[in-house]
Amino acid sequence: MTQGMIRALLLGAAVLGAAGAASAETETLRLGNITGPKHIETRAQERFAELVAEKTDGEVAVEVFSGGQLGDAPSQLEAIRLGAQDMYGGGTGNFGKYVPDWNITSVGFVFRDKEHFLKVLDSDVYKAMEQALLDKAGFRMVLRNGARPGKPVIATKPIMGPDDLKGMKVRIPPWEGYVKTFEAMGAKTVSLPWGETYLALKQGIAEVASATASGLYGQSLQEVAPYLTRVNFFSDGFTIVIGDRKFQQLSPEHQEALLEAGEEAGEYYNELAARDEAEVIEKMIQDGAVVIRVSPEPFIAKMAPVIEQMEEQDVWTTDGLFEQIQAIQ
Repeated sequence: MTQGMIRALLLGAAVLGAAGAASAETETLRLGNITGPKHIETRAQERFAELVAEKTDGEVAVEVFSGGQLGDAPSQLEAIRLGAQDMYGGGTGNFGKYVPDWNITSVGFVFRDKEHFLKVLDSDVYKAMEQALLDKAGFRMVLRNGARPGKPVIATKPIMGPDDLKGMKVRIPPWEGYVKTFEAMGAKTVSLPWGETYLALKQGIAEVASATASGLYGQSLQEVAPYLTRVNFFSDGFTIVIGDRKFQQLSPEHQEALLEAGEEAGEYYNELAARDEAEVIEKMIQDGAVVIRVSPEPFIAKMAPVIEQMEEQDVWTTDGLFEQIQAIQ
């Protein structure tokens, strides 16, 4: 055997060895959120990561970055579109920037309760919105079945009815649905990152905030705004999305593993949420919070003209979308 043949054989062996090593490499997906490390949404994402590792025999790893380490929600979604981040876990309100119909998920009292939301989730209406999000923005839902608990309000003074919100400054995310909902109550809105809410309430920049009870407690807002009014202004979904370009780079087996892990992690999240809400409210009471329970009907009554106005202004583009969602039984 000539030295040239030997070199060729050695080179071929090196190439095959490199290919074998490459095939054994773990595919790591970066999943970001804006919730704290102990928040139930973060815990559900960590469970998702565990399930993905199990279902792919460690060939796909999901690394969770909590607490806004990768930026605020809009920045993370843009990073996914640019290919700089793989996945994001959180609510659906930010999707309205890409597909206007998603704006309806951030409007107050659209979903009557958790059961209504879950029925909407399985409807053709919702599935069409998901498809539009994939087609227009490139976001594919791998966890779609998380039903967030309703979002009450916490305030620096008691809120017994919609008139009590008149003139008050409400911290909101940059979502038109939130703006219109609180404006319908006569409130003023202040758009701030969630992480700045505590300081804003303490300094009087804001006087009211709305989030799940877990979200409120996670920021210790009861320390600066002790009045919790248990009217569920907003109910929406908890989801994990992946950039479809990244998803298509995975093998069919790994794609299926992500979807299965998402379904199971969503069920896990719903179990956590049901237990967590009661426990968290009790902890808030122990910290000095005053819990106020009132009927949602006076608040809902304020929404009728706002819904009509939003339809006319094409805040969402599907005609009669609100009525379609309300009609789902």
